[in-house]
Amino acid sequence: MTSFLGHDKAQRIFCQSFDKGTLHHAWILAGPKGLGKAGFAKQAAQFLLDSSVQPTVTNDGFILDDFSQSAKLLTAGSHPDFRLVQRGGKTDKEDKKAREEGIDSLEEHELKRNISIAQIRNLQPLFATQASISRYRVVVIDAIDDLERGGANALLKNLEEPPKDTVFLLVSHAPERLLPTIRSRCQILRFDPLKDDQMRTALSALAPKLDQTEINALIAAGEGAPGKSLQYIDADLAELESLARDIMKTGDKNNQIKSDLARKLSLKAATPRYQAFLSRAPSLMAQHIKTAGTNSAGHPSTKAIDTWRDASNLAAIAVPKALDNQAVIFRLGSLMGSLAEPDRRA
Repeated sequence: MTSFLGHDKAQRIFCQSFDKGTLHHAWILAGPKGLGKAGFAKQAAQFLLDSSVQPTVTNDGFILDDFSQSAKLLTAGSHPDFRLVQRGGKTDKEDKKAREEGIDSLEEHELKRNISIAQIRNLQPLFATQASISRYRVVVIDAIDDLERGGANALLKNLEEPPKDTVFLLVSHAPERLLPTIRSRCQILRFDPLKDDQMRTALSALAPKLDQTEINALIAAGEGAPGKSLQYIDADLAELESLARDIMKTGDKNNQIKSDLARKLSLKAATPRYQAFLSRAPSLMAQHIKTAGTNSAGHPSTKAIDTWRDASNLAAIAVPKALDNQAVIFRLGSLMGSLAEPDRRA
């Protein structure tokens, strides 16, 4: 049997709604990216698809049979009462790779920009007949934020007149940006960041070869989102964070640490580490400012905030504008160094 890690409140709300016979036909699973909302949606889908053929246990959340008919069909991607809607590959080659290896095998630049209206229209045959082997039909859209405007309007028609015994699970990283007409027809289920002990359990299971120093670095970087942590798993983040903190502590006036960091991250083979550092650097600076960069009133200084903003902007544009890696890292290092206390600059 498989249970879902964390998000006990979300599980309890969903399962109680099911038990009481008041299950809403559409749910927005809302929260920052990387929290496990898509994983929750897939387990909720199996929970519903299994519900007509085995006793339902809800006190402990989703307790699922890994060997049920639904589990096997979902794993094979062939359950007749289930649809997963995601962005596809940009090209036929990338679409083929996604079919053979899974959509997660594609990098961001290999994915289409949006979920198309055609993908939503392709759901209609599912709604034209009754469920085949389960009581429910389940549609997971990951993420509804990616729907193009026409697709959102097409989906709205199904939400306004929901097909019988059909449940929509809509993953959203930014629910406030969705059409108000979609939000008003859904029940919002909010997901909070996982606690450190839950993060440790999740990361230890997902990456058992990591040592505790590496896991601690990933926990800090993930900020309660295991998916976010996994983006850094091959980046040797502990070393990069250590160098960054040394810069912010000492100021690195002789540029030795900055040069070392820029050299490490400027090589073509270091691209994943470079991108991980760009993503992580503003958060490291914000943490440093909170603990050390305050003025006499106990608030972050305007200069420190401006420095953090400059670093955030630089990190955001570096890859899209193809800026020189070494120059970007050296500049970020200089901004970090400016946060050091004057009497500690070496």
